[in-house]
Amino acid sequence: MRIMTQGIIEIAQSYIYTVVVGIVILFVGFGIGILAKKGLYRILKEIELNKIMNRVGITYDLEELMSSILSYIIYLFTVVIFLGRLGLQSTVMYIIAGAVLMLVILTLLVGLKDIIPNFIGWLYIQRKNNLRVGRKVEVKEIAGRIEKIGYLETEIKTDADDILYVPNSLFMKSKFKLRKY
Repeated sequence: MRIMTQGIIEIAQSYIYTVVVGIVILFVGFGIGILAKKGLYRILKEIELNKIMNRVGITYDLEELMSSILSYIIYLFTVVIFLGRLGLQSTVMYIIAGAVLMLVILTLLVGLKDIIPNFIGWLYIQRKNNLRVGRKVEVKEIAGRIEKIGYLETEIKTDADDILYVPNSLFMKSKFKLRKY
């Protein structure tokens, strides 16, 4: 009877030790996630990422978004390590972690789907060098004078004094006419 009781106590101590270490891993991982979020936010704030992105037409709070994504990734891996410590980790956990990571990557790619072609359009406009501020242009049903050429869009002022923002990728996809001043 004494041997059985001693065995039960050892098993209980082993489980308690495993749970305590797992909880410590959770606290440390979440702490690292919080510190990483604050650190990345400060770095991005220091380089003024939002101001730079505002100049190219992106109005999202990328400083907050990128730092939050980093912290969530750290939280995810912390939970996976915690579950592994408890013996609950399996192939399913790796599949879930991979799916979440893939979801984050796909979300970023979908967010960039309009930015990349317009930036390439800006490079095309710069290389062509025939589209300049002050020139009159006609593309699709839009006609007017170029007021500003940005990284993502070109500002065109129509004859009716309306300002239209034309995506730079449109100049690559469509034929456009340059008119005399």
